[in-house]
Amino acid sequence: MAFAYTPDYAFESSSHDSTYENYGSSDEPRATWGVNKVDITGSFLTIYFDSATEMSTWRGTGRSITLDYTGSGSQDWEGTWDLTSSEEYSVNTTYNYIHYTWADIFGTGTTTIGDDIADDLAQNGTGSSVLDISDFG
Repeated sequence: MAFAYTPDYAFESSSHDSTYENYGSSDEPRATWGVNKVDITGSFLTIYFDSATEMSTWRGTGRSITLDYTGSGSQDWEGTWDLTSSEEYSVNTTYNYIHYTWADIFGTGTTTIGDDIADDLAQNGTGSSVLDISDFG
């Protein structure tokens, strides 16, 4: 399954970039895994779930994510990356979300790649996409 990450919200500044997309009940991430929101900042990929059960099911299986830049050229954050417990920064069972840290997703010494993806998405703004996500889950 692949889908375009098309932010509902984007904030860009010289020191912080942030985007997120909410998913309705018929959108594939929500219908398939109970994912109701994906939030991308320079530090974290945060995935929000409808329920603790769906989050637990997600965490109980080895996961990966493929990020493809659909703009012109290529980006250092493109590729297939693991989303396992090793990449989890924190898990919130009250509000049903998982923070994955980009530094752990991309590997040691690559903290600027998280800044790059957040900046690319925030600069693109809301309502259009330069990121396709596949192999999600």
